[in-house]
Amino acid sequence: MLILNTGRLALLALDHELAALQAGSRTAFFNAIAVTHEPIWPPAPFEPAAFDWAVNHLAHDPEGQGWYGWALLANEGERAPPRLVGIAALIGRPDDDGDVELAFGLLPEFRGRGYGGETVQALATWAFANGAKRVIAHLDAEDEGAAHTLSRVGFADTREQPYPGVARWALSAAA
Repeated sequence: MLILNTGRLALLALDHELAALQAGSRTAFFNAIAVTHEPIWPPAPFEPAAFDWAVNHLAHDPEGQGWYGWALLANEGERAPPRLVGIAALIGRPDDDGDVELAFGLLPEFRGRGYGGETVQALATWAFANGAKRVIAHLDAEDEGAAHTLSRVGFADTREQPYPGVARWALSAAA
């Protein structure tokens, strides 16, 4: 099991089995990772189709744990089970140029509390340690919160607009 720990989070990389549970049954997924059941799931920008995408890619790339999905868990004290605060994904292995895309989403009650920054920092570091040369994030060009989070951990706006209303931010590996 691949787990990255930050100051307040445990990032659990989905393997094929966990990805299949997440795609098939929210209840089974929550039970399998022993977290509180969340009434709102998945958080934006993720949609249920993203779960099927992860299952399919992990079926074709069984050694790809870490490249197709992560559950973000926060410990809120010893009397409560961990909370699933969001999910993230590196959108597959790096391409021929070493680029990999990162997406993350937090449940509304956990936004603005630093969890996004911890997630982005941990996943970018992991991606660089595993061969990526650049981590790219696409976001709504008007999303000041996400832009602030990315900026705080070293990402820069590339000023490229891949689609109308979408901004591209990137972080390159240290030379």
